[in-house]
Amino acid sequence: MTIDHRDENQVARPADLRDANQMLRRRDYAIREAVSAHIAAALTSKNPERWKAGRDLARDLDKADANIDKAIDSFVCDAGYDPKTVWNKPGEAEPFSDPWADKPDITADIPEPVRRVIAERLADMLLDRQDDWHAEQARRFTFALKNEGADLTDAIKKRITDLTLGRDPSDPPF
Repeated sequence: MTIDHRDENQVARPADLRDANQMLRRRDYAIREAVSAHIAAALTSKNPERWKAGRDLARDLDKADANIDKAIDSFVCDAGYDPKTVWNKPGEAEPFSDPWADKPDITADIPEPVRRVIAERLADMLLDRQDDWHAEQARRFTFALKNEGADLTDAIKKRITDLTLGRDPSDPPF
């Protein structure tokens, strides 16, 4: 049989190979995604047997050169857990804490008398011209409070204004 006598259906065309390759890649991606999601769910589980099975499957896939650790970590992060903690022990998965996330504003949780006293003391320290150390400590303390979600800068500004310019005449005295 020569080339001229071959059936056209028996010869694989480049377009067919490309389609088959794309189909296999889609299947591989879908399988990796499904397995990663199940392993991530097992690692964040409180059930020790399920956690061990998920960890063992991930290790076996690593040995078979089918490394899906990044995909697992992605699913773990999406579930709200820290990917570094899920591999250690079952049930020790810690919620993920984003160091760049804004802290909740807890200023309203501080009682008004406490806010007033802190603002007064910090304003006095900031205005103390005899000792720069006090002003520096007041700045550090103010920014530390603000970093933790207790923003007292407006109260301090108001107190400094009251001390330097006097009370605002439009403010009621009570």
